[in-house]
Amino acid sequence: MQVIKRSGEVVDFNPDKIYQAVLKAAQTVYVMDDVWRQNLANVTKKVVLDLEEAHTERPTISMVQSQVEHRLIDAGYIAIAERYISYRLQRDLERNGYGDRIIVHLHFEQTR
Repeated sequence: MQVIKRSGEVVDFNPDKIYQAVLKAAQTVYVMDDVWRQNLANVTKKVVLDLEEAHTERPTISMVQSQVEHRLIDAGYIAIAERYISYRLQRDLERNGYGDRIIVHLHFEQTR
């Protein structure tokens, strides 16, 4: 599978990039151990399966990130999802020249 980067460049899909991004977000909230690493690896596997089942020839990075967000929230990892999404939004602001004027901090609350 290949993905389309924001620049339009087509590159080979690398699931480890998803895992590393999720791991970095998790490390800002929790102390990582083998159980956490395995749980996050399972989230990554589910994202990969979702992308394969979608039969999208070349998903965009935004599509991949949306799926990661969905899977984190679905797994109940709300705090990790907050950090993951905050980081992505902050990077988008920086790419668009607003990073020095706006800082993103998200807080989710479950309603059920």
